[in-house]
Amino acid sequence: MVKVSINRFVLRRVERVRRDVEVAAQRLRKKMLRDLEEVFEMSARVVRGEVERRRIDGRMARITLDQRRKWLRVAEKAAKIIENISINIDEQEIYTQLDELSRLINEADTKAETPFLQGLS
Repeated sequence: MVKVSINRFVLRRVERVRRDVEVAAQRLRKKMLRDLEEVFEMSARVVRGEVERRRIDGRMARITLDQRRKWLRVAEKAAKIIENISINIDEQEIYTQLDELSRLINEADTKAETPFLQGLS
């Protein structure tokens, strides 16, 4: 029978868990960064004017200058979250920042004063 030190056995398990956590954290970080990059890119397209209209209640409406400014804040917040995640993963802080990003997106997505098709009539 092979004698194995309990300390050595436990330390190996702890090291294995640490490696697993690091690998899982890196995968999670990569996925979050990719998704947030898409949010940033889409909001940046709205800000640059590449997206001119959006659908509201089944109708197309122009995106106003005020809404573009709000989308600029969305892009800015997404960039800050990307920067934060690339430096450190703090789950609670990320949840807080994502809640703020969701609030900004909802704020930017408020209904336009006059839908695009109604303005043409």
